[in-house]
Amino acid sequence: MFLRKSLFGVAGIMLAVGMGVCAQETQPQTPSTQDGTLQRDRVERMERRRERMANREGRAPREGRERHRGMGHMMRELNLTEEQRQQSRLIMQSRLESTKLQREELLKLREKRIAGTFSADDEARARALHQEIRTKMEAARSEMDGVLNAEQKAKLEGLKKERKERMEQRMKERQERLNRKLM
Repeated sequence: MFLRKSLFGVAGIMLAVGMGVCAQETQPQTPSTQDGTLQRDRVERMERRRERMANREGRAPREGRERHRGMGHMMRELNLTEEQRQQSRLIMQSRLESTKLQREELLKLREKRIAGTFSADDEARARALHQEIRTKMEAARSEMDGVLNAEQKAKLEGLKKERKERMEQRMKERQERLNRKLM
């Protein structure tokens, strides 16, 4: 009987010590905190994707990819001349280059937010950077309007109006779904 009790006692002590040792091991970093490399890789992949998409401009969309978003889709709908395409590419390229530093700084601020070291000053800086990027985007849009002729401008306004109506419809449907869930 004594042997059986001591055996269980020793096994219990070994189990407790083993758990303590395992708990003391350092945990490997998660991919999202490894020096922000995952975030930078994601940004680089997105930039490469944008370049590929820009190279596809003017070609028919692949099957299953009819749904496009944003200004690029609208510009394809306008049947731009080759000269207008070149000008629009230059405008967008210069906008991307002029906002590169702001986007990189925003990425660093995002990493700080994820790490939990985000301060009120960082929040203010992020808002200022977003505003700078918005301002440069508006400038690029107005510059793009200068590239278009009167007919293309009218068509662009119509496309923007359609997009706004679709967005409002989706918002309305979403609100209705939310209201049904709450009932």
